[in-house]
Amino acid sequence: MTRAQWLVLGAILLVAAILRLEGIGAHLSDAEGYSYLVGSAPNPATFLRRLAAYENTPPLFYLLLTPLPLGHAAWLRVPAAVPGALIPLALFAALRHELGIRASLLAAAMVAVAPFAVSYSDYSRGFMLEALACICALWAMLRLAEGASARWWWLYLASGVIAVYSEYLAVIVLVAMTVAAVTYGRRDRLRTAALGLLPLASLVPWAGQIERGQDALNHTKSAPVFPGPSLDSLRDVAVRLVVGEHGAGSPAVLRWLELIVLLAALAALAAAVLRRSAAADPGSPVTRATLLIGATGALVLGASALAPLFGTEIFNERYLTILIPLGAALIAAGVRAVNARRLWTVAVIVLAGVGAGVFVQRYGRQPDLAPVRRVVASVGPRTVLTNSAVVAYYLRGLHVVVDRPFGLGPGLERSCASPCVIVDDSRVSGGVRAGPGPSRTIGPFTIRLSLDRTARAKLAR
Repeated sequence: MTRAQWLVLGAILLVAAILRLEGIGAHLSDAEGYSYLVGSAPNPATFLRRLAAYENTPPLFYLLLTPLPLGHAAWLRVPAAVPGALIPLALFAALRHELGIRASLLAAAMVAVAPFAVSYSDYSRGFMLEALACICALWAMLRLAEGASARWWWLYLASGVIAVYSEYLAVIVLVAMTVAAVTYGRRDRLRTAALGLLPLASLVPWAGQIERGQDALNHTKSAPVFPGPSLDSLRDVAVRLVVGEHGAGSPAVLRWLELIVLLAALAALAAAVLRRSAAADPGSPVTRATLLIGATGALVLGASALAPLFGTEIFNERYLTILIPLGAALIAAGVRAVNARRLWTVAVIVLAGVGAGVFVQRYGRQPDLAPVRRVVASVGPRTVLTNSAVVAYYLRGLHVVVDRPFGLGPGLERSCASPCVIVDDSRVSGGVRAGPGPSRTIGPFTIRLSLDRTARAKLAR
């Protein structure tokens, strides 16, 4: 690489870091509050109990939270922001050998400024950690597909284990990647199939905890429910992955228009690639890498779309973040195949505009709970009951108990010693619980001073 290329790569990584750090301290969403509850567990037994009770995901992300000082929201997002900022570097490394420096830099730049990837790098969940591990696994698989040293299997296996212990969806990604490598790789198909699926075996010792988590469904947590495979859900997933979760237009007509523009641009690029590559060697490393990446993405999308038919609700853009770097790699391969100076220039200008737009307009902030904390603290409660884990985070130190997680269960109000304060978030399933006592509403939060047993008995008469 030339000095200029190194400088471009450094600039891309700097932009990726700046965009992800800009909103890292924003107020937590309710789901991120549960990351805090698990990551702040005081001992391993409590960690496993809370993980089974509140989450449907593997433990690695939450383990990374345990040594961090979680007194500020930014620390809860560090294990997501750091992998998110490193994905462009990993994608560049993965594509450099097969697609060349310029196309690899273009793919890295696309991921660096992708609105959805940026917003989910500031989301206290394991999606970015899984995506980084999957890109490292892809890097190894691309090299192995070209007959590189068997030592690359160590990178693949380590990355695969990290991926499946970050998000269970990585199982689909690794299976898809293995099928694509067996189909388009140069040799050792039997070994590729065996070793490609080996990281899945690492989940066997974890099977008991998975079953424990399943037993908690509809008791302390709910299974995610997303729209099944349809044209509407496919439209929404595709648009949000490209435009961003909050950037997609809310009217259906606008979302259809965005999808049509996206598909038209991709179709034009694909047509140009087919014309330019008609006489190319179908067995070249570039062609093989493009086919392997494209097949992996198609299989992941197809399997995720069909999963609801088998009772697994995962057809949602948050579970498909891996498609962003895979799509960037395919677009970069297409631009490389066309190899028109004007197209490279347009790509750079568009990415610069997207990056500036993401920086100026970071997405929705959660309501500030400082006023809620002041009101609750003025009462001096012995216990605070809530239906929201994010309330538990911002009111920590005030003896908070999440007694109705996800709005499930009757709660503990009847046995709560006075003074007892109820702080419920109206956006949580089940909404605000009804009960006696003076109340006050601040934004979506309702604060109620629960009456003690004597007062309740008098009121009942």
